[in-house]
Formats: sequence, structure tokens, C-alpha cells
Amino acid sequence: MRFLPVFLDLTEGVVGLVGAGPAALNKLRLLRSAGARVRWYSKDAGVAEQVLTAALSGPLEICFADPRQADFTDCIAVVSAAGDALDDDIAALARSRHVPVNVVDRPELSTFIFPAIVDRGDVVVAIATGGTSPVLARRLRERIEALLPARIGDLAALMGRFRVRAAQARRGGRSLRRFWERVVDGPIGAAALAGRWRDAERALTRAIEHGDDTPAPSGAVFIVGAGPGAADLLTLRALQALQGADIVFYDELVTAEILDRARREAELVFVGKRSGRPGIGQDAINERLAEAARRGLNVVRLKGGDPFIFGRGGEELEYLRNAGIAVVVVPGVTAALGCAAEAGLPLSFRNEATQVAFVTAHHADAEAETDWSKFTDPKTTLVVYMGVGKAAAVRDGLVAAGRDANMPAAVLARGTRSDSLCLIGRLDDIPALAAQAGEGPGLLVIGPTVARSDAWRAAAEPGAARRELAA
Repeated sequence: MRFLPVFLDLTEGVVGLVGAGPAALNKLRLLRSAGARVRWYSKDAGVAEQVLTAALSGPLEICFADPRQADFTDCIAVVSAAGDALDDDIAALARSRHVPVNVVDRPELSTFIFPAIVDRGDVVVAIATGGTSPVLARRLRERIEALLPARIGDLAALMGRFRVRAAQARRGGRSLRRFWERVVDGPIGAAALAGRWRDAERALTRAIEHGDDTPAPSGAVFIVGAGPGAADLLTLRALQALQGADIVFYDELVTAEILDRARREAELVFVGKRSGRPGIGQDAINERLAEAARRGLNVVRLKGGDPFIFGRGGEELEYLRNAGIAVVVVPGVTAALGCAAEAGLPLSFRNEATQVAFVTAHHADAEAETDWSKFTDPKTTLVVYMGVGKAAAVRDGLVAAGRDANMPAAVLARGTRSDSLCLIGRLDDIPALAAQAGEGPGLLVIGPTVARSDAWRAAAEPGAARRELAA
């Protein structure tokens, strides 16, 4: 390790900057964003004037004198981005004054380097490759940015505001480190990362005031939407929840590649219902979620699609809140959006489909029936969840209510998965198309925009024998 990672307080002095090209301007923006007082040696008055009129923060002094004559002794660092022989002279001058110097893209002339930075406010991650491969450093930064919660810096700021109070309250041998570990890993941290700052502050205040007399904190439950099947449709927040989970309760619709994104040490518990077999009831699932949280575990309830679109996530949320369990809801890409996008099927289209309706063909009360008369408008795209097995009833109900039997329709089976299938026809064909779809989750889509799907366009090409397409 040639370069030791350190963090420099740029408010403690002046940073000298030499150069007027794009590299110098990039460093100028970075330094000023960090609050540095910059003394900029620029040979280009026009560029300097543009910078002065731009809305940038941080004090700025512009010098048109020869930087070779500068003293630099009042500088805490010097950055040179001249891009010519001037860089060698500035590096030698700064070294003679024992001032740290960075020459852009010249690590052999530098005594410090600029890392790739992940900035989350009070949390800053620096990645460096010793100046040998900035592109690799940027790629690593992108991966770390995808893993770090967006509000992690705000959580650090919250802890900083309570740091002194916590230390004073825990004098006498009680472990301050363990206290903060419980804050970060428990419901206080979960509430903060979810943006529920009042809840987090109140809970942190109680934890500090009551100290070790408080009962062991329960964990939190993350109700997470897994999307329609493809792992790369997981949101960043869903991925972060999975990688922080102690236990994951998952449904039948969650794919193996999504489960592979969970923390390796996490316990995976199947609580779905497979076709033709009895499954665990919703009440039992609710109880198991609460019981796992009371044991102090970080719990993920992983549901296909979006938990609030026919996923019973609302019922789980209410039960857990009534039980006093901290809950965070992580939305997912619902099946209608993900599967339609894969099939090139717009759900809305100007002047053609001005409404989109989501409806389920499955009811808790087996005797209940859907009022199909609400969905007869020819400009409404209707998406029917859990309707493949009841395709005939859906068709009969819609036609009886007045929907045109010749309206374009599609069955989207196993959308976004490797064996996805888009079958197209007319509303009258829906039962036959559903029979062709095979096993697995599926959606019915009825509306004029089905005729704009990839499958419909492919079927319209010369020589096409059937209107169907494996997506």
C-alpha cells in the first residue's frame, strides 16, 4: 500500500489549484463541493469568468500570476492539472515547501491522490487503486453505491447528534459499542433508513434514557416486493433488505435467482401455496413474522410483484403494526408493468387507451363475483391477475357486460422469466390461449394496445401462421 487513506479537513486552510482545462475544472468543482477555500491559478480569464458566474459553493480566489512564483506555505494541499511541463515545476515547488501535492494523472509526481468517492453525507467511502487504474476504481464505486442505502449518511448524522448523550448515559462499564450496534442493526436503524425520522429519534431517546433496563429490542420486518421474476428487476432497496436479512419468508412466485441475492447466512422459509396442495394460512404467516421479529431478527417477507398489488401486504402491515413490530415496506415492480414491458405491450396509449384497470379474478369468498360492467369502456386496458385458471369466466363476464368479443387480448405467462410466453388473440380466444400457456403465474390483458405488442406485430408479418410469440 503506497498511499494511506486519510480524510483531509479542507476548511483548515487554502488549497492551491493550477490549470484551466477540463481536468482542472473537475477538481475545482470537487474541492468547492467539499467546502475548500481554493486559490485558483488560471491562465484563461474567460474560463475564470464563467466559473465566477456559475452557482458553485465554496470560497474562491483567482490568481493570474505565474504559479511558479507562488509560496504555497499557507496551503494545506496543491493540485496541479496544467497538462504540460508546468505540472513538473509545481510538483517540485510544492515538495520543496513540504506541501502535499497531486498532479492529475501523474501519480509519480504526486504525494497524494484523489480516490473515487461514494458520498452519502456523513458517510463517505473512498476507493483507490494507487493511481494505476481510475476506471477500475470508478467501477468499484458504482457497485458500492448500489449496496449502500441512500439514507445511510442521515443515519450517521442522527447517531452523531446523540453521541454525547449516549456516552454520558452509559458510564460505568456498560458497552457503548454494543449499544450502537443494536441501534444500527435493529428497528431504530430500520426506521431511519426508511425515512421515519421521528420514530427513529423517539426510539433512540428512549433507548438512551432507559439503558439496559429496557427489554431486548425486537427486530424489524421488511415487506419486500420481488418483482415479476427476473432478479435484475429487484430495486436497490429490496437488494439491501435481502442482504441484511436474518430470515426470509418467501412465496411460490419468488424465483431461485432472487433468493440467491439474500445474505448467505439467512434462513429461507417457504410460506407459499403450491397449486393443488394445502398451504400455510395468512394468519399463521402473520404470527411467524411477528415471532421472528420478537427474537430480534431482521425479517424479510418476500412477495412476488409488489406487496400492495393483490399481494396481501396491507394485511401483514396492519397486523405487525398492531403487534408493535417495526415494519418497512419496500415496493416492487408489479407484474402488470414488468410483464407488459417485456412483451412490448403499452398499457396506455394517447387517444387509444386512456385508462388502466388492475383486477383480480380470485376472491377470498369463493361465491363472490366480479362486477365486469365496470370494465367495458373500449379505451380501458384491463389487466386481470390470477385469471389464467378462470379465463372462460373472465371472458363470459366481460362479453355479457358488453365488452367487444373481438377486442385484442393476451395471456402473459411467466413474464420476465427465461420461459416467458406472450400469447395473443381476441377476447373470445382467451380460454384457449390460457390453456396453451402452461403452468406458472400469468396475467390476462384485454384492450386495444395489445395490438401494439411485439407478438401482435410479429404475427402481422407476411408468412406468420399464428399469433403467438415466446417473449
